[in-house]
Amino acid sequence: MEYPISLYYETDVSDIKTLDLCRGNDDYRKVHIVDDGQRKLVIKYLSNTFSDKRRIEGWFKLMDEYRKTGLYCPAIVPNLYGELLHCDTVDGRDYYTYAEEYSIFETAEHVGKEKYQDDQGHDCFTPDVMRSLGRIASLNLDILDWPSAYCLLEPFCAPDTTDEATECASSFVKYIKDNLPHHLSRAEKLLEKFYRCQEEVRAIYDLLPTSCFQSDLNDSNILLDENNKFVGLIDFNLCGKEPILNYAVREALWGVSDKRLFGEKDSRLYFYDNELDELRIKLFLENISYIQEYYEFSAFEKNAFPILFRYMNSFWWFHLDEIKLIKEDECKITKLFEWLEQQMTRDDIRLP
Repeated sequence: MEYPISLYYETDVSDIKTLDLCRGNDDYRKVHIVDDGQRKLVIKYLSNTFSDKRRIEGWFKLMDEYRKTGLYCPAIVPNLYGELLHCDTVDGRDYYTYAEEYSIFETAEHVGKEKYQDDQGHDCFTPDVMRSLGRIASLNLDILDWPSAYCLLEPFCAPDTTDEATECASSFVKYIKDNLPHHLSRAEKLLEKFYRCQEEVRAIYDLLPTSCFQSDLNDSNILLDENNKFVGLIDFNLCGKEPILNYAVREALWGVSDKRLFGEKDSRLYFYDNELDELRIKLFLENISYIQEYYEFSAFEKNAFPILFRYMNSFWWFHLDEIKLIKEDECKITKLFEWLEQQMTRDDIRLP
């Protein structure tokens, strides 16, 4: 029987589905979905820079904390030798294996947007997802000693050299330099503003209250019941300890869903329309209000909010995607630059 499935089953199993999630040699990930008719397991076999014994056992601990709030997270299942986590060393490299029960609920991705979104394109589960974030924030968990993938001012793991926001800002300017050099001067001025924002964030970041979060709230990890109600989460591999304000703002922004805001190929229409951008901010603040049902932001956090918002709302991966989509439309390019410049200086949004 194929390894590592043999760690969990004594006899041959024919019902096996293998997912190859590898992202190059440095990020080896395979998932085996195995069903012998008695039990169905998701067996994960991985080796990468953000998965070691300490971190994986930390994922298990954080899952327990989420379960205590009433959320479902698939149970970790011991192998035939009683281990929750098994390690093999091959050519000096560690490979880890663990298994989860197959989820009793469907992911939102599997359910499909046609079922979980309303006529305006709002995800029906977003309010409860945000409330769950608030509950976890209120616990001020201190069980992990590494940052989440949403970290600012530091890398999440090797071989990263900086945070994702800085990487996205640099990539945006590099694309302009290589493909739209006549806009390079304006892009470089934007990058200078971005770094000034970054220094403002650096002055207050370590003073913000923290908790530990799953840190990957997308439709492939959100679990829904038969009524499309949010009931749980899977995949804690990007989890970590994070300033609550950073994580809340990130997820509240990414949790905004309204079909009026997006065009073909996921183009962000709000870059080019002030009324649509105000709608985006309105929906963002609604998401924040759901978090606030369970977590009360301190006066310090409220004062820090505009600083973090300017930094996090400026450069991200989809800004690079957008410039690639519109590279031959000078009018839209100009409007995108105007939008970015506004975001880095705006001081009109406050936490309620």
